[in-house]
Amino acid sequence: MDPPNVLWFGGAITIAVGVSALLSTIPESHNGLWLFLASLGFLLAFAFASLWLLRLGWWVPGGLAAWLAVTTFAGVAIGFLQLIDVWPEDQSLDPFGNFSGYVFGVALATALFGIAAFIYTRFSFILSIVVLSLLLAAQFLVTGFENPGGDDSATAALIAGALVVIVGVFLDAFGRRRDAFWFHALGWFSVAAGLVFFAVDPGGDTERGWIPMLVVGLLMTIASGPMRRATWTVYGVVGYYAAIVHYLNDSLDSDGWPFALLLIAVGLGIFLQGMLLHRYGKAWGDRFIRRPPVLNDPPA
Repeated sequence: MDPPNVLWFGGAITIAVGVSALLSTIPESHNGLWLFLASLGFLLAFAFASLWLLRLGWWVPGGLAAWLAVTTFAGVAIGFLQLIDVWPEDQSLDPFGNFSGYVFGVALATALFGIAAFIYTRFSFILSIVVLSLLLAAQFLVTGFENPGGDDSATAALIAGALVVIVGVFLDAFGRRRDAFWFHALGWFSVAAGLVFFAVDPGGDTERGWIPMLVVGLLMTIASGPMRRATWTVYGVVGYYAAIVHYLNDSLDSDGWPFALLLIAVGLGIFLQGMLLHRYGKAWGDRFIRRPPVLNDPPA
């Protein structure tokens, strides 16, 4: 979080937003030719910038340039599919409602392109696009089921998120902690989104969301100490605190003093749990988990 890194990452993200906005202004003429050429031009420019910066030893700026190249790949793929006249028309394009193999394929191809860019640069931020593309691909795939609904999308988010987290755990086991971060952060986000849907869905049994949120959240906070994963702690605390408040609100008057005292007790419990994890978390992890040596970061 030093100033140069904040500016580098902030600049790259705003460049990606600007490029996306610019590509969206390209008129839909010549069957996607201009979209294809413009996206390809940006991709090549970012790729060459990445190669140049990496050769000069600027690992973070070079990695971010590669990340920008990955973000523009979808535009290249969509423009090419429009060019060969197989991309769905805008009026029929609803990837979250109607299945399209081409949309699904673009998501998978973007993930593969991102993996290739990561292998070359070893820049972990690129994996954010890879994981996001895979999670979106899971949502696109579920629309191919017969009469898909919100429950199907939430279930897909739970399954895909859990699989992504498992990949993150394996990366941790091999000492690739920096690379595993986005698998944990976005994987648990997908799981959380699925549980929230089940918890607030007025058409179903909301307990199927609140009970797993309470149990999984508590287990995550316990496991986060030995694993030394703050992402698990954040999602865990938010999950089980939200569930506890939900059940307290159902049982007590939220304007009364017993409700307020119980909230204080819950907060105190979270605080004490932090002290226990700080005191014993690493010891528990070293006792039950054999940690391989952490690989050195690429040169700056």
